[in-house]
Amino acid sequence: MRSRRQALLLLALLFVLVNLPLAHSTWTKSRVERSGVDVTAVVTDTREVTSDDETGYLVEFRFPTDVDPAQTLWTARIDAPTHDEAVETEQLAVRVLPDQPSAYVVQGQVSGRIGLWITVAADLFLLVMALLLARFRGRTAPALALVATEDLVRCKPGATLERLDGLTYVVEGEVLEISDDLVVLDLGDRLVRVHLDGHANPAGHQQPVRATGRMIG
Repeated sequence: MRSRRQALLLLALLFVLVNLPLAHSTWTKSRVERSGVDVTAVVTDTREVTSDDETGYLVEFRFPTDVDPAQTLWTARIDAPTHDEAVETEQLAVRVLPDQPSAYVVQGQVSGRIGLWITVAADLFLLVMALLLARFRGRTAPALALVATEDLVRCKPGATLERLDGLTYVVEGEVLEISDDLVVLDLGDRLVRVHLDGHANPAGHQQPVRATGRMIG
């Protein structure tokens, strides 16, 4: 159970890391559209770029000093009409956050789809991994068999397989199946079939329980 939980946490972390750039870009664009101001930037350079058999234009520009005192050069990919106008006027219409020059949206800006498709593909891959992990949980090692030597007791969530002495073991796990004289515990990386042998089981389905007994296989 613990190993499965760790794997799920890792997948969740990867999901956050994969989607963070797209989420940040979307959030920044929303802030610019909501709180930005329209300014006229000075075009310093333009050039033609080609990707995925598609021709576009990259423009380099500088904000007015009251927006960006550092006079940093910024870039954006723009469509053909915007490029032609930028070449002719050496100016560019930009909406920018007053206190954050790095957050801007250029009029006529073209957004690439490569990042979006990569993010979608990565999300699908992580989803498949999560489904496989859920589907085959408890099946990565052969099931064990334990004959209880005392009543089972409720315990905290977690997975334990501890040898006391000889063939006597303590097993803690989540109840996966229940029958009259058998309880199947899920330890995450394997299953343990606990034969009650007349002893009591206080736990219900998906509840954690501790079993002490003799390992027979």
